[in-house]
Amino acid sequence: MKQILVGLIIAFCAPMAHSMPDELPASNGELLELLDGEIEKRGKYEKEHRIKIDSIRMNIAMTTDSVKLLKLYQNLGNAFHELNADSAVIYFTKGLEIAKATGDSTSVQRLFILRAREFRKLGAAHEGIKDLEHVKSNGLKAENLDLYYDVGREISFSMSSLYPYTEATSSYLKRGLDFAHKEIEVLQPGSLRYMLCQALIHLGEGDSALGVAVLNDILENASLKDHEYPLAATLLGEHYAERGDKESAIYYFALGALSDIYRANMHGTALLRLGEILYSEDDTVRAHNYLSVALENALRANAKMNATMISGALMPVSNDIQQYNNRRVLMLGFLLICLVVAFVVIVKMYFSKRREMAVVQNVRFALAEANRSKETYMSQFMNLCSSYMESLEDFNRMCRRKITAGQSEDLLQFIKAGKVMDDQRKKFYDIFDDSFLHIYPTFVNDVNELLTPEKRVSVSAPNVLTTELRILAFMRLGVEDTSQVARFLGLSLNTIYTYRNKMRTRAINRDTFEEMVMKIGAIE
Repeated sequence: MKQILVGLIIAFCAPMAHSMPDELPASNGELLELLDGEIEKRGKYEKEHRIKIDSIRMNIAMTTDSVKLLKLYQNLGNAFHELNADSAVIYFTKGLEIAKATGDSTSVQRLFILRAREFRKLGAAHEGIKDLEHVKSNGLKAENLDLYYDVGREISFSMSSLYPYTEATSSYLKRGLDFAHKEIEVLQPGSLRYMLCQALIHLGEGDSALGVAVLNDILENASLKDHEYPLAATLLGEHYAERGDKESAIYYFALGALSDIYRANMHGTALLRLGEILYSEDDTVRAHNYLSVALENALRANAKMNATMISGALMPVSNDIQQYNNRRVLMLGFLLICLVVAFVVIVKMYFSKRREMAVVQNVRFALAEANRSKETYMSQFMNLCSSYMESLEDFNRMCRRKITAGQSEDLLQFIKAGKVMDDQRKKFYDIFDDSFLHIYPTFVNDVNELLTPEKRVSVSAPNVLTTELRILAFMRLGVEDTSQVARFLGLSLNTIYTYRNKMRTRAINRDTFEEMVMKIGAIE
């Protein structure tokens, strides 16, 4: 029993006010479910603790009085006691420097003792022992006796855990019990800390029944936020684990872990021990979660001794989890292969059908486009013919009037002026441009994409083509007879050739320009 007690004496600082359940679950299952939920919310409790730390830091920044600063640094070190041992050492040391400078020997002694407690967590217990010996050699102050005995007891029990059960172990255990006996002499009888020392003495001297009774009294009288609660619960868990009562051990370890979470204590061992015993009960997943959280806490708090113990406990659990995951991966791999084969078959069938449907759809789309183009061409052709017939009738009526009135000379002058041809050609341009751009709405942009940026064509209106664009439009429509294009546009053959050459010189690729124009709007 003495060997098991070693290393379990963990320091706990001032309680924090947290929201806790009014009544704890009676069964292990319900208690573990509560613990799982609180683990997920552990950041909230740490945040509350850090609010207190930030408040102390703000007071330090605004304080110049040495006496107040000394007190604030001591409070800040105590606030970091459960969060991070390195930070606690830093602030206790700063307080120590102020205490030395002001000649406050009582505070100097107290801060030496507090710093020694943090050295133990950092794996530097020998430095802590040296600080305690230094304090004792200079004479203990009455105000510091309870703290001196408390820290001496912690360090002594912790040192005993570093060795196999040898003479050194026995020596440190004896020193720890001696400190506990002296501590109980300066404590108020009936206080939680007094009862805790009683229980440690009974357990250390082999009277486990009386020790367990006192620990149960502590749990009945203490709150989860009291710093004696998690240590008492952990010690009870160890007692029942040693006797093979794993159900009771799990319950008390869970209580200790729950209290550590509410207190934002990163140095507790209850979660470690709970993970170990759950692993022995084949609850591997939960054990892995608890040990991982415990290791995260230890690393963040720089608790080297705890981190070493947790790493050793976590390794076999992680290996089992890895093997379990590997088996699951193999099973999932087999199922995945089956699903992939089925999926491939289904996909092949799907794409085969889809290709067939796509071919049908493309044919239907091409036919629909052809019908729309035909209707557009027919409509525009009828509009053009109607316009020419109307213009021809107007010209015939005018000719009859002029000839009947003997105005042949006026008629000849009118015909020579070419106004009729200009009007008809303008109508032709308007109808042609509108019809062509209806069938090829992106023609102008597509042509410009083939030209260099600085030589692109701009149009005066959205549905109007320039002369060079009309020449390209006839080319796109397949009108290969240049003389016919010249007649339509009222231009000479040389002018047509000149426009085509100019457009080629403005193209990004002159050799393929006209070929690319022919592909504009083509259905692939």
